[in-house]
Amino acid sequence: MLLEIANGNLTYRMVAEGHDMQFEELANLLNQVAEKLQQFEYSSPYKNSKVDVATANDTAVLIVQKVLDYIQNHLEEPLPSSKKLSKMFGTNEFTLKDNFRKLVKTSIYQFYNEERLKKSHVLIEKTTIPLKEIALLSGFTNYTNFYKAFKKKFNYPPSELDRKNADL
Repeated sequence: MLLEIANGNLTYRMVAEGHDMQFEELANLLNQVAEKLQQFEYSSPYKNSKVDVATANDTAVLIVQKVLDYIQNHLEEPLPSSKKLSKMFGTNEFTLKDNFRKLVKTSIYQFYNEERLKKSHVLIEKTTIPLKEIALLSGFTNYTNFYKAFKKKFNYPPSELDRKNADL
């Protein structure tokens, strides 16, 4: 469900049929989040993350696009090493890093970190999910690291954005 929301598919809803109260509660909460995002006309921040095909050969573009898609679909997980990513996508580490930098104009880790911060910003703006939970949903293992990275990127702490939304 979170992947559907992150990719902008807000029409998807979870059906909670069963006797597991915790799952039903989570499904209802996620459905409410999707409805709120739909009300705010949420647009996926990942739509414009496609590479420029004119600047490289087809194989390099396809591999980099697969890595971009992988990262965007796994933001809540730790980023695998560039060595592991290169094995996952059938290339060597140097080629992957070089092509990624040429096509995306940033490093793999920097892209991953930027996308996590964009996701967290949208979640803070558009939902009432607690900040510590947003940090986890955005792939940060602890709130302190999330706080520091968010403040460095946006020049204000996440709690300030959260307070602005609470006032609305």
